[in-house]
Amino acid sequence: MERTTTETQLTRLLAIRHIDIDQRLPPWARRSNPIIRRHLGLYWKTILPETKFLRQAFIIQAALVLLTIPLPGLIDLSLPLITASILLFPFTVFLYAHVLVNISMAAARTMTDEFQNNTLNLLLVTPFHTQAIIASKVAAAIWRQVEDLGLLLTASVLMSMPLLISQYAMIWPFDEYPLLSRAAIVAGLAVSMLRLALEPFMIGVLGIMMGAAIRQRAGAVISTVVAGGFYFVLLNLLRFVPMDTGLRLFTEFVLPLVLPLLIIAAGFHLTRYFLARAM
Repeated sequence: MERTTTETQLTRLLAIRHIDIDQRLPPWARRSNPIIRRHLGLYWKTILPETKFLRQAFIIQAALVLLTIPLPGLIDLSLPLITASILLFPFTVFLYAHVLVNISMAAARTMTDEFQNNTLNLLLVTPFHTQAIIASKVAAAIWRQVEDLGLLLTASVLMSMPLLISQYAMIWPFDEYPLLSRAAIVAGLAVSMLRLALEPFMIGVLGIMMGAAIRQRAGAVISTVVAGGFYFVLLNLLRFVPMDTGLRLFTEFVLPLVLPLLIIAAGFHLTRYFLARAM
């Protein structure tokens, strides 16, 4: 009896803690949102990444990179870490791909289930705006993978710096471009962290859109995975194209952030269109 009471109290405390954390999020992304709770089930117990640690780690590494301008010898200290980062990189890519595939599957399923269960009309007459419904369904798919995404964010902020140093040192040598090379490293670290927030949401929107368009789970999931794979292949192939400095800066630091936003906007628009046709 006492054990049951203790477990109940602990569950309530965890629930209150999660609600407090979710208050930092917009209403459509909170686990208290009825649309999200409907899809999450037991996954509501997941915990958000510790953003304070990520910010501190980013600031410290950015400061160390800037210190290499007056103290270039600090760059040599990162050389042993490059090998370790290269060895761990394939595992990180595999985990990221696994997370994105799971998000695409969950997002497509939340939409196709509405058609298969004949609950779409009931969902659309709720007080929630169509755009908020779409966003909440995407958030529910991401919540299922939020702990792995937190692990990837931590790995990105702690392991990306040596790889960025080796990558951008080849494009802009430190001796010839002392300021540009350091700025590129810091910007590259920031972009890699932001992409881990944008791209999962983009994949989730694509999954919802494909689910609304195709209405069959298998077809929607396959279409989302193919479209997402094409996006990443295209984005990485652009890096091998010879280009001047201005276009290179755009390709490395602007396009990876702008393109997902454009795809997200287009995905919302097309999903609303497909849902309107289904009414």
